[in-house]
Amino acid sequence: MSPWPHRDRVTLPERLSALDEVLSAGAERLPDDLADRVRAMLDRSGERHDLSVEHTVVALGGATGSGKSSLFNVIAAMEISHVGVRRPTTSDPMACVWGTQGVVPLLDWLDVPSRRRVARESVLDSGAADDLDGLVLVDLPDHDSTEQAHRATVDRLVELVDLFVWVLDPQKYADAAMHERYLRTLSSHQAVTVVVLNQIDRLPRSDVAACLGDLRDLLDDDGLDQVPVVALSAATGEGVDTLVDHIRTAVTKRRSVDERIEAEARMNAELVADSLGAGEPGDPDGTPRTALVGTVTEALGADVIAESAGRSYLAQARRATSWPVARWIARLRGAAPSTSTGPELPSVPRARSDAAIRQFGDTAAGTLAGPWRDSIRAEASQTADLFPGALESAVDASGVVTEPRPAWWRVINAVQWLSLLTALGGGLWALASAGESSLSFDVPDPRLGGLAVAWLMAMGGVAVGVILGLVGLVAARRGARERTAEVEQVLSELVERTVDEVVVRPVAAEVSRYRTFRRALDRARS
Repeated sequence: MSPWPHRDRVTLPERLSALDEVLSAGAERLPDDLADRVRAMLDRSGERHDLSVEHTVVALGGATGSGKSSLFNVIAAMEISHVGVRRPTTSDPMACVWGTQGVVPLLDWLDVPSRRRVARESVLDSGAADDLDGLVLVDLPDHDSTEQAHRATVDRLVELVDLFVWVLDPQKYADAAMHERYLRTLSSHQAVTVVVLNQIDRLPRSDVAACLGDLRDLLDDDGLDQVPVVALSAATGEGVDTLVDHIRTAVTKRRSVDERIEAEARMNAELVADSLGAGEPGDPDGTPRTALVGTVTEALGADVIAESAGRSYLAQARRATSWPVARWIARLRGAAPSTSTGPELPSVPRARSDAAIRQFGDTAAGTLAGPWRDSIRAEASQTADLFPGALESAVDASGVVTEPRPAWWRVINAVQWLSLLTALGGGLWALASAGESSLSFDVPDPRLGGLAVAWLMAMGGVAVGVILGLVGLVAARRGARERTAEVEQVLSELVERTVDEVVVRPVAAEVSRYRTFRRALDRARS
């Protein structure tokens, strides 16, 4: 069950926590650059909140000659940023700050040089309370600069500012570099993006609407259908108030920081999802587990081993409980009972167990693709190497192959020897009585019911031995059947337990790790 409370909207802390859980569960399953990107984004979000949530960083970005520096000066109502016409002249970002208290650490984090920081305590009003207080307006270097350092500064700050204002001009508003490198990557940042069409004073009125329509179509194709487009002229001031209103709204509601971080989190979550591909894992429990246990049990030959154990038990029981004379006769005939101490320690056919476990891994991976499928299959492959030795050790430790010697064997064996001695004693006594005339002493010949006690002892000893032999045979056969069933059950339980501990549990843990990862990712994308 999801640990998140059920509601329509995911809060920003929940979204960031979900992304952090994504990294915890599966960072090693992501491309290194993507994992580093998500981790850096999480670090930035924490740093940004710690620096200042009372300031809103608004960046003006654009190409050479788009007029963004002129627009920067108009909004600040000061000649701050140097304006260039032909060559890019902005080498470092320039910042104008409304409300400087506590802003220095933020400007340091943005890496705005001290010499390019200007305080502006009042703008576009006449001394009244300034509703732009908290604005940090940044003029970015030209993104199409011939200087690599300028482009690197733009790329860095694009990831840090709270509100993007992209300044385009009628000549370059369809520039592929701007759309492909920047605008198209901001489909998840629409709440913190504004697009400006500057220099409309250079167009006939009839062409302004056409340019705006064309730009709107391009932005829609970029996935920015909710981004506002403002037509203005920094030279004449037309439309500037509309842009300032957008900025003022972002500053006064103090939501741009969170909206920017949320947009970043959602974009990174989508990148992670795109890297995974479609598919779902299988279920390691249930049918796949049962099939694996059955295959390994069959490969081990548990039934054959159990039957061997039963035969060995029967042979040992007959050796211990049959009449000693019968044992001697059997030995003389070459059919003496086996002296085996039990079935041999079974070995697991590695090829069959490997194939079964790898098939189990494929089933557990389901329709997943990429690193997660590979990790689940690799986990199964690793367990396949460990399984035969683990099962053989478990069988050895169980003692199932050690032949038991029940106490009743010893009792019957002792009585058998007693019956044999009785029969021999009686026989010798009878012979002595029959040959008394040749002996130098008298042999007593007591009788019981008219029969000589000596003959009763001889015949009784033989009868007891035969009867005990038959009783022992019946008991031995029953014990052999029980031994067969016991060994088969013990081996089956050992196989099942070893399969669970060595194979199913690690593979299921990897599948569970993926499910945790996926739930967190879905929450981060929500």
